[in-house]
Amino acid sequence: MNITQDLNSTESLVLDNGLRVLVIQKTESATCCVSVSCKAGHFFDPDNCPGLAHLLEHMLFMGNDYYPDPNGINEAVEQGGGSINAWTGTEFANYHFQAHPQALPRLLPAFAAMLSTPHFKQERIAAEIQSIDAEYQYKRKDDLRRLYQIHKETANPDHPFAKFSVGNELIFSQFSVEALQNMLREFHQQLYCAKNLTLCIYSPFSTGQLLPWLKDSFGALASGNAAPLTLPSLYTPEQLGVQINIKPLQAARRLIVTFALPALHLKIDSKPLDFISHVLGDEGSGSLFAYLKAKGWASNLIAGSGIEGENFKDFNINLQLTPSGLEAKDDIINAIFYVLELLSQSANDTWRLQEKAKLNQLARQYDDSYKPLQAISELAELHQYFSWKEIALACQREELTQQELCDALAYFTPANLRVKVIAQEVTTTQQCAYYDAHYAVEAYSENQLTQWQTPQPVKAIFLPPPNPFIGDSYSLCKLENDFALPRHVVNDKGFEFWFCQDHIFNVPKGDIFVSFDTPSLAQNIHQVAAKRLWLAALNDYLQGRFYRAEIAGLHYRIYGHQGGFSIHTRGFSAQQGQLLNHLIDAIKGFSPDPQTFQQVQFLQCQSLHNTLLNKPINRLFSRLSVLIQKNTHAPIEMLDAVKECQFEDIQRIRDRAFDYYHIDGLIHGNWSSDGAARIVESVLKQCPSAKAPPLPRPVAKLPIGTTLYHEVPCEHDDAAVVLYLQAPSNDIRDVAMCMVLEQMLAGSFFTTLRTEKQLGYIVGTGYVPHNQHPGIAFYIQSPNNAPQVLLEHISHFLQQQTKEKAFYEGYWPNIQRNLLKQLQDVDINQSMRSQNIWQSLGAGDPNLHTNQLIAQAIETMTFADIESYATDMNLNQTFGQLVLIAPGKFKSIAVSSDVAIANIADFKSKVEFYL
Repeated sequence: MNITQDLNSTESLVLDNGLRVLVIQKTESATCCVSVSCKAGHFFDPDNCPGLAHLLEHMLFMGNDYYPDPNGINEAVEQGGGSINAWTGTEFANYHFQAHPQALPRLLPAFAAMLSTPHFKQERIAAEIQSIDAEYQYKRKDDLRRLYQIHKETANPDHPFAKFSVGNELIFSQFSVEALQNMLREFHQQLYCAKNLTLCIYSPFSTGQLLPWLKDSFGALASGNAAPLTLPSLYTPEQLGVQINIKPLQAARRLIVTFALPALHLKIDSKPLDFISHVLGDEGSGSLFAYLKAKGWASNLIAGSGIEGENFKDFNINLQLTPSGLEAKDDIINAIFYVLELLSQSANDTWRLQEKAKLNQLARQYDDSYKPLQAISELAELHQYFSWKEIALACQREELTQQELCDALAYFTPANLRVKVIAQEVTTTQQCAYYDAHYAVEAYSENQLTQWQTPQPVKAIFLPPPNPFIGDSYSLCKLENDFALPRHVVNDKGFEFWFCQDHIFNVPKGDIFVSFDTPSLAQNIHQVAAKRLWLAALNDYLQGRFYRAEIAGLHYRIYGHQGGFSIHTRGFSAQQGQLLNHLIDAIKGFSPDPQTFQQVQFLQCQSLHNTLLNKPINRLFSRLSVLIQKNTHAPIEMLDAVKECQFEDIQRIRDRAFDYYHIDGLIHGNWSSDGAARIVESVLKQCPSAKAPPLPRPVAKLPIGTTLYHEVPCEHDDAAVVLYLQAPSNDIRDVAMCMVLEQMLAGSFFTTLRTEKQLGYIVGTGYVPHNQHPGIAFYIQSPNNAPQVLLEHISHFLQQQTKEKAFYEGYWPNIQRNLLKQLQDVDINQSMRSQNIWQSLGAGDPNLHTNQLIAQAIETMTFADIESYATDMNLNQTFGQLVLIAPGKFKSIAVSSDVAIANIADFKSKVEFYL
């Protein structure tokens, strides 16, 4: 979390009842964010009712003295142009919302009432038990959730982490609803009190302005006491020095090497784990990952994450393995201990600590990923442990000391080791509760642990040299008024490049986009499959070469799209042109070897196979894109094409890719026009064959008056349905109307079909454009209802809304105001503005007027216009309709063959397209 930029604008106060509050004033902010942390996570669940804290979280949204109706607080926040959410963790629960600042005076008392005066009505308790059970059932085939349960079962049974935290119908049905009501009231009374809460507010308002609102809203909250929490060790001695074998559902081979540590993450002043993660997670030459990849053992490595709490921290090194890596897991662990030994031996290299401090300082000074709501939620939790003074001092500290590093490294020993081996090949002996995942626990021998204590040297591994990509100065260019909006640098038939200077954020950063439309990469699925493998091999090759540029704030991404592929660089502008030149040279010159081809082919097949095991609703939205976009292919078809691809195919694709192509590009940020012109000239010299016209992005034109149906087989038991309504055109009026209707119906759809009818855990709506063509989606995933039932409920809901004219007419001004505010919102950072400019250019809008035109359409729109448009949509007179179905364990929807899409290729060969 980076809150350094807010140090001077943050004040700490304590209300009379003991509520600790942090106020961050940002006078220029167009949003306000509020977060409350309550020391009432699942660690406080009664032993006989695991999941009670989670149930209470649900119940706080189900009515209170201020808003008696279920989801009343949700609707109030939405009317204020925002959203509200919550989560229940281990030690803490968190409740947070964001909205327009002018809504804050009326939302604070509603938010306080939600936390302080919940109603706990018995009928709502019964309904929310069904919601939680649907959530539980939805996650039963989620490998991460299954892994988490095994983690609990292999931890100290006396530690509250070992408790099941979600809850389900079987657990709650042990009690009468009245008994649960009393348990909820008691839990709430004990833990939801002022001294057990911390509140953080980010807004344009000063403390003086906020204080009366805070006192009026939260002042009546009972003082209570901070909840005591005495925790035993997370693991018993027998649970350390062990290997845990876990059989996943998805095709995966993972190794998670865990060091069980004390709460080193709470050393917020020195942050030793950040430095250790920095070294273990390095991907450059000589790194642990470079060695493992060169050996053909691992394809991905992430270091540092893991569960944490008041007296514990798991430090994980998470590796994605190849089949040979699975066989070499003991050698991999030896290599990890060797890196740790090198790090201990080099602890006196002060330049390493200074370099990391410099990187941290640059990240803080020029952070463009700052998300206020996430930041204040983390800050509210941190405030449970520390005073604001302690937090502020820790944020200003620059450098870790050698002694602090050595003290932390002393815990990274074989004695504190736990290893999870996740693969379908492993031998298991047990089955976990709730999720039925298979696992086994094996203790490492004393001999093995002793060997790792003094690891065998690995000659290919060495600590990194000084990072050459860290600059000495980061200056700003002189502003040029002619380039405040995008202007052409080159505009030829096959080469179109724009430049736009950043006149808003004044940071030494920028973005460069270069998109290649290449006919030889997009004509059929076999070319697309070969392109996919070529790009995967290319990214694998570039990863080690430019990793240190990445950590120095110079980023790149190379990815495929419907017409070919794109390069996107971003970050500090000074060396970005050179990076782009290096990337283009690498792309044109790179030729993978057969071994790399086999590795990426295996990984791509594994990835595509795993997408077939995704949640039903995810599968349906993925298939929707495939059906609507002509040049997009289904994972199941792509899997076959990737399997069939030969090494010679990607060589041929690479050789032909640069014969004939079209380039679109944008430079936006901290460059002068002359500097931008030099970059464009260099790209033009590197790409002399850019002579082709751009490739179209056709969108299927769904028939009017006929509803089409398409079934997607899934491995999951849940049923899911998506009703997609495609607008008649992509003109401004249709875009505006789709946005308005989706916003109008979203709240009622969720409340009616999820809260009231309990049809499923996943219920919602979405504005879903494809290649700028607008549409609206309504969706449900359910463990208890067949697709026919779900579709009938969706259709009935839409028909009933035509009878709710008075409600929607009263609701319309709020929707109008909120949408206008969203469309007028400024970009929150330079990189986001770059993305939006790039998208506007792709939509043919170099003057960046699209949002303004949509806003004008919404501003002049009347409720009668909306009513007429919605009526035509409902009568199937103007919109195309497509229903996607995942039957799960239920019977599918029976439809006639003339409206069923049985074959994707056949459908695309016959349907008309918008060009």
